Amino acid sequence: MKRAFVIVMLVAAVAAPAFAQGGGRGQGQAAAQQEAPPGMAISYAYRVTHARDAEFQKSLEGFKIFDDLYHVGVGTVSTWLIPTSAGLIMIDSSQEPYVDHVLDNIRNLGFDPKDVKIVLIVHGHLDHFGGAARIKQLSGARIGLSETDWKMVDDVAQGYRDKPQTAPPFNVVVQRGPNDLTLKDGDVITLGKTSIKVYITPGHTPGSASFEFTVHEAGKAYKAFLFGGPEPRDGVEGGKKFQASVVRVTQLEPDVQVGLLIHSYLAMSTYPSGGTFERMVKLQSRKPGEPNPFVDPASWQQWLVKLKSVAEKYIADETAKASSPTR
Repeated sequence: MKRAFVIVMLVAAVAAPAFAQGGGRGQGQAAAQQEAPPGMAISYAYRVTHARDAEFQKSLEGFKIFDDLYHVGVGTVSTWLIPTSAGLIMIDSSQEPYVDHVLDNIRNLGFDPKDVKIVLIVHGHLDHFGGAARIKQLSGARIGLSETDWKMVDDVAQGYRDKPQTAPPFNVVVQRGPNDLTLKDGDVITLGKTSIKVYITPGHTPGSASFEFTVHEAGKAYKAFLFGGPEPRDGVEGGKKFQASVVRVTQLEPDVQVGLLIHSYLAMSTYPSGGTFERMVKLQSRKPGEPNPFVDPASWQQWLVKLKSVAEKYIADETAKASSPTR
């Protein structure tokens, strides 16, 4: 991405007015704020104020973060590309009307989407799996979700069969085939010399998947982790599952150096010290010898503490709602 583009987008994000109707699913709290939290102007603009502005979303070009990690998605939901010695791995696939933009971002970075071998999906919501069918058709890639979230995808497909989409572009729901992957806790997905460890971390969905892997820059290795469902849903039971997932990740992954996000901004669980796109600006303006701003173990530790507080508040709020008399 050209530096001039980054500056233009930064100015646009800071200057953009907040629109309550632009929050997208799960962002009602953020939209109610009517302004971006400090240091989150770009991520907030993509996720909240311009969440439904397709042209604004598609203005985000793909960009390199490490030698073996690229961001190739739109601004409202991340799509990640991991080159390996035996082809490409994607994490998430966006949805229409953005799938062509994701594919173009891959091409513009010098890769061929036909080389995508595996697409790992963090959970069974359309904004994450919506492009998987087209990518699978293009490249023959194996699609991976947990068993419970494969069932969520099947439910979406059935919903479209019961009530067909009427406005293009249409989202084609991926169908699980014999070569696709059913992700289980502790699985290690390997392609070439690259391995990705799977954690099933329920609470956002019943089978949200998180991924731990190694990224490299100038020959140095860093431990990366992508939390596949970093906000609780589905009432008290979902909140307790989410809380348990956070505790487990805290215990098993204390030494993460690179925290990656499925959404650069989330209302309840904003990542400390800037989201993906704030760090992108710092990365592209850094001087020789300066550290990569995505290498930030302190923010990872702070975020885990914040997620615990998010879980506690969510459980308390949902418990109060459940005990309130109905009108």
